[in-house]
Amino acid sequence: MTAKDLDLLRRFEPVVRYTQGELFFPSAVEAYVSRCSLWQRNGQGERQLLVPAGSLTLEELSRFDELQRNNLLYLRFTQQPLRPMDFQRWRQRPNRPVFHTTGRLSRVGLSARILNTFFDLSLVVRGTVPQGTTAAAEIQYQQMRQEDPRHVYYGRVLREGGYTILHYLFFFPMNDWRSTFHGVNDHEADWEQVFIYLVEESDDLKPRWVAFASHDFEGDDLRRRWDDPDITIYDENHPVIFAGAGSHASYFEPGEYLMGAEPEFSKPLRNFVISLRKFWAEQLGQGSAAEAEAHTRQLFSVPFIDYARGDGVSIGPGQREQWSPVLISDEDAWVDKYRGLWGLDTRDPLGGERAPAGPKYNRNGSVRTAWYNPLGWAGLDKVPPPADAVTEMRQRLITLKEEESKVDQAIETQREALRLQALEVEALQQADYVSDLHKEEEEALREQQKQLQALEARRVALSETYRAGKDYLQRIEQGNWGDPQAHIRHLHRPEPPVSEQAGVVELWAALSGGLLLLALVALLIVLPANWIFWLVGISVLFGAIEASVRGHLTNYLLNLIIILAVITSAILIWQFWWLLLIILLLAMVIYMVRENLEELRG
Repeated sequence: MTAKDLDLLRRFEPVVRYTQGELFFPSAVEAYVSRCSLWQRNGQGERQLLVPAGSLTLEELSRFDELQRNNLLYLRFTQQPLRPMDFQRWRQRPNRPVFHTTGRLSRVGLSARILNTFFDLSLVVRGTVPQGTTAAAEIQYQQMRQEDPRHVYYGRVLREGGYTILHYLFFFPMNDWRSTFHGVNDHEADWEQVFIYLVEESDDLKPRWVAFASHDFEGDDLRRRWDDPDITIYDENHPVIFAGAGSHASYFEPGEYLMGAEPEFSKPLRNFVISLRKFWAEQLGQGSAAEAEAHTRQLFSVPFIDYARGDGVSIGPGQREQWSPVLISDEDAWVDKYRGLWGLDTRDPLGGERAPAGPKYNRNGSVRTAWYNPLGWAGLDKVPPPADAVTEMRQRLITLKEEESKVDQAIETQREALRLQALEVEALQQADYVSDLHKEEEEALREQQKQLQALEARRVALSETYRAGKDYLQRIEQGNWGDPQAHIRHLHRPEPPVSEQAGVVELWAALSGGLLLLALVALLIVLPANWIFWLVGISVLFGAIEASVRGHLTNYLLNLIIILAVITSAILIWQFWWLLLIILLLAMVIYMVRENLEELRG
């Protein structure tokens, strides 16, 4: 890595805007590591302290590069969570950042709120970060800030596949999404990353693509073209990142993003409901099938909001807070040698509450795709730079024409052979004493005809591809690269603003899940014999209240009427199937006789 690389990183470094209430910002790793203890856990779950807090350095950390099988290394930043009284004093401190929001549960339906209850209960039995850890981490982080107030990003520059790739990495001492912002998880330490892909243009490097790491999204969904209207660019060269509060995930637009954690056990039921709702939409004309699927997936997901408002601290060019870049590479021992976790290992089976590994490695010690293949990570391994695309498209058109010419020649040869074969078959058809030979030659004739038809289909495909390629080449030669979002499969937009009746919806959202569970328990105790009928009635009642507070009562009643009509029809068919069968047969007979008589008259 050279000074030129550092200049490139600084020339295009992003602006990151955080949400009001954020507690942790990108930091240098030295002060963090110096406050950590280093632990080892073996395959039986036994833990061993290797280096106590206060004695660890990056140089010391890099020495732990060999492990026995099934062993794991991890750091621990907070040696003990705050005690209850200290925790309460921390919560009541006068300079505590303020975060205001509407209830996240008001944005989703009743079934999702019930799933959220079970998710909260799962935290009791899963390996989770103890309460008070965020408070202890924040106190230590403030001490780190007094020693080293820099906002650091770690950067590297790679040159692959015609691109110059700028890799920005941000380290946070804590991910407090769950404890501070009602999100999915907490974990000590957090690494986030952003890529900017530059291309050669007019003897200079110009940004072409930008890719942000964001939760479970991958490949093409991570990146945007530089001319995408959804990207905010500051001062021509600096993409603006809107960071999720506590989660530190990166977004292209400011707003509040609805995320869904879907339990594995609910997926079969979810797929069944999707099938029913698609039938409902397509056969009965009740809405859109795509909207029905999206809504159903939301019903069976535990809802969380990632707040990326961008109304808090802003770091980067032209901002009050500035970046302090640090170049890293495989030559840095702490990057290359240490494969353990950068925070507490909670052994959470779902992984959400476990600390991450470092900038180069996954939790299992393997190298991150983003580290060794940044083009493939963002789906750019298949996308040539613009100048290369023009050259390669021209060459491809030449190749297509050559292949089409070869296919034309093959068609002529195959057609001649087919006609000769047909003559032989016709000759054999006249001789009864060679009937077996005739069948063999006839089968061979059919096979040759299929081959000729395949060649003709291939010629049409080549011709159509050439025509489309020629049109595409003309467009890109003029600088028209089409829709900048055409490559995106799942476009994640922020949620719309909360409606005016948000207060009523929030109150109902807070109460309804618990009330419904209480009603179910009461049914099983008071009316155990007929509980299923009462359950249906209570579900209908809760659904009506839910629809009323959200202003969807008319649509709810219409759907309820259709459901009752379908159930009634099913009962009638079950009870009177024999009568319906007779009526159906009579109708078929009448139809057949009428059609036959019409044919005689015609």
